[in-house]
Amino acid sequence: MSSFFKRRNGGKSTSSLATNEVASQSPPVSSNASTLTSAVTASSSRIPTSTPVVSARPASRPTYTCYTCHLAIPPNTPHIHAIRPLSGERRYHQQCFICLHCHLPIDPQSQPFCFGEVPSKDGSTRREHPLHRECFADYFGWTCVVCEQRLPSVTTGDGTNNGGSGGGTKFEFLKHPFFERERMCPSHAISRRGNLDGEGDDQQQENQQQQQVGSIASTEDEIGEIRRCAGCHRFEPIFASPNKHFIDVGDSDTGRCVCLACCRTVVTTSQDATPLWEKVIDFFEGPLGLISSTETVSGVSRQNLMSFPIMVVGLDALNDNLKEHSEGVHYGSSQIMTRGLCLSEHSPVSEESIGVTAVLCLSGLPADLTASILAHEATHAWIKLHPNFRYNKPLPLKVEEGICQLVSFLFLNDGLDPSFEEHDSSSTTDESIPSDSKLRQYFKFCIETDESVYGEGFRSAACAYAKMGLQELLYYVALNHDFPPMD
Repeated sequence: MSSFFKRRNGGKSTSSLATNEVASQSPPVSSNASTLTSAVTASSSRIPTSTPVVSARPASRPTYTCYTCHLAIPPNTPHIHAIRPLSGERRYHQQCFICLHCHLPIDPQSQPFCFGEVPSKDGSTRREHPLHRECFADYFGWTCVVCEQRLPSVTTGDGTNNGGSGGGTKFEFLKHPFFERERMCPSHAISRRGNLDGEGDDQQQENQQQQQVGSIASTEDEIGEIRRCAGCHRFEPIFASPNKHFIDVGDSDTGRCVCLACCRTVVTTSQDATPLWEKVIDFFEGPLGLISSTETVSGVSRQNLMSFPIMVVGLDALNDNLKEHSEGVHYGSSQIMTRGLCLSEHSPVSEESIGVTAVLCLSGLPADLTASILAHEATHAWIKLHPNFRYNKPLPLKVEEGICQLVSFLFLNDGLDPSFEEHDSSSTTDESIPSDSKLRQYFKFCIETDESVYGEGFRSAACAYAKMGLQELLYYVALNHDFPPMD
């Protein structure tokens, strides 16, 4: 399990009792709470609850208007008085204090409730509406993608709001770092093997569950017994309907799988990768200007990059070649390490590379991701073939991998055909399945947020690229074996 789980709890709610009438003062709960951004790591969401006491209002008070039905509230009639930070003061008939989700009345004396922010139809304003505590999760989509059940919640504080002591409800879950609705019950992350083997107890499982609440890493590693997509790293809904289950890639006993979104363009053979490699070469020749269309002794030509095979292989074959070429680069990243490899042969008596022998790419990945990996490996090949870079004086790992990741990122931005938010007519309309455009955004997000030497190198390369462009950056790196200093 990732070591950088974090916990973030929302604010606690309080309530105050106005004289002889119902009062509730709890912070607004925004619908945005259910769609946290990829830049924020969130582990929980707190829902304010209130259980005020209903009592009659003296007849001497003026007549109020019900917020729901807009009719007068007769004197001496018990009613609900809510003071909201966003919407201000509100009053309701008891029968008009209705849950936005189930449309049933809320009894504030016996039913925990909260307010949720909902945008108006034109999106210009946001209004607060009461909901039952359990309805809040259903209405705003706080459900587990694995079992499709409501996310577990726990009561914080003393569980009541009497006397302003404060209490609330907190959702706990594992969250995908990019896809907003990818949340999973923490219990799914606990491997059942311990119990099957007679190991572990309930307290140990509870402690393990508490440690695993938070945002997770962008890898395809299993969490407990839940598989993750090899392309977008979403959780497999194994307890949902069978038509939502992920599809096995077929890598012997590796358990690798792809989701329905990534399966739309999955690359499984070397023939599938050929047109993607041609797009990479076109990008190198056109927008990047790194290769020439004819043979040259002072650089790299298109023919040089088209002279070796592009092979889509399984995980075992890729790992075997990684071990065989362990003296090279390609280690230290959870995202690139086992996805691509550039193979080359070198003369023991010459400083120059004899040539690139092959580029390997992992099978079972969506086309955009496969293409970005090929762009990364093509940059390795370009460096090996270019006369300014000597084999016996290799670039530092951070520098070479940073440049390769920069080119891969640029290719995702400008080298592929435009993607569209909407699926074509033959695609599913299930909103839980990301579009090709969303997947491409995630692949760029992985490059930007990688915490390994790959990510560090990319961020340094990107800063230098913004100031001097790619060709000048490569010329500087060839001379200095480092990135230029950034002010």
